[in-house]
Amino acid sequence: MTQIDDRHEPAFGGEIDDRIRMPTGSRATPSVLGAERPVFEAQALIDGLGFGNAIPALRIKLAFPSEVFALAARPLIDVHAEFVQMLPVLESSRFGQAGGQLHRALATTLRTLDRRRGQILPRGEAPEVIGAQAHRWTYAVFVAALLRDLPHVCVGMRVWMELGTGIPHAWNPMAGSMRASGALGYRIESLAPGVVSDEVDPAMALRLFERCVPALIHDWLGEDLALMAELRACLSGHADPAGVIGELVARDVPARVSAPPPVVSHASEMPAAKPVAEARVPAAQNLPAADSPEFLEAVAPEEAALAGQFIAWLSRGTIGGALPVNTPDAAVHVVVEGLLLASPRIFREFAKQQVEGREAAADSAKRVQREVLQAGWHLRAEGGVNFHWYERKRSGGGSTRINGVVICDPQRFIQPLPAIDSTLVRVVDGSSPSA
Repeated sequence: MTQIDDRHEPAFGGEIDDRIRMPTGSRATPSVLGAERPVFEAQALIDGLGFGNAIPALRIKLAFPSEVFALAARPLIDVHAEFVQMLPVLESSRFGQAGGQLHRALATTLRTLDRRRGQILPRGEAPEVIGAQAHRWTYAVFVAALLRDLPHVCVGMRVWMELGTGIPHAWNPMAGSMRASGALGYRIESLAPGVVSDEVDPAMALRLFERCVPALIHDWLGEDLALMAELRACLSGHADPAGVIGELVARDVPARVSAPPPVVSHASEMPAAKPVAEARVPAAQNLPAADSPEFLEAVAPEEAALAGQFIAWLSRGTIGGALPVNTPDAAVHVVVEGLLLASPRIFREFAKQQVEGREAAADSAKRVQREVLQAGWHLRAEGGVNFHWYERKRSGGGSTRINGVVICDPQRFIQPLPAIDSTLVRVVDGSSPSA
């Protein structure tokens, strides 16, 4: 069995005055052409557009160790970034600027992973199966969300590549990325209303996934045949409406809002083709950094470190016996949904033992709790509820209630995980046990 050890727009270039003629056989005469932009590698795009803080945020939401994230997730992020380059989403008011397609993909992925945290997957399975499969489902949701819009990369536009020959070539996304095609730069032709973009194979996302994700990860996912089949269907454009992955990803599809195309040079008449000025790819350090989009969560190193220290302390304590588990007075309980941490008691205990400095213990506990919640490992209910009530019936009548944070998929941090305390039942809306 394969084992996964879980533990405002930048200014690029100037306006190009030269215009080109559409080749014979094109569907329409171009109305507008954008400024030429150079082709960048992934890190330069992410840094130059100000999306750098998305990477640690995604790693935290995936709950992968750095080495697993680098193997399973980062190659897919980079390949996607190099594929969409700085292309906008022409029909979108929010993502209609340069870099809009990359912005949309990162926003979609982060929000979809948030929704996945509120799900117990796979649905209807025994707790031990849920624990064993949790990371596979999270990763599959990540892949489907990131690549969801890839087949729509050229909606409303045609992209012209400059290959250094002086003659522009139309980009065919099914042939690979512009960078892989040897392009130095590109320009966007905004198609007239009613003109249909060139067709793109809906399975393009599947081919990209199969090409850039290592065989080890494919084998790991393939151990759950049903999950792999559902993911492949999503990436092929044939998602089952009743499927969990399709449901989570489709919920984030926004209503399309017409927006004016980017600022471009208008051409009332297209003269014969002229050589296009060669686009030089600047070094990554020459890219001006943009303001970070509002959806990307800043992850300060010291904050991520504090959350990690808490989890490490929790793991040592539960495995070594310093922290009682599932006893009546314990602050840690294993429940069907994950690991219930009685709050704020567990955070106060950690702060008292581990946090140094003059900060009051209560303030330290609040800070630890805040950073653990920001890490995104916990179960979040509808409406953004972070804390959950659990109830234990007493044999002599009456009951005991525990309020706390539930860490999802705790076996990624604690091995072996103690048995589930079946006497604790989640309370819904603070009044009745959940079904």
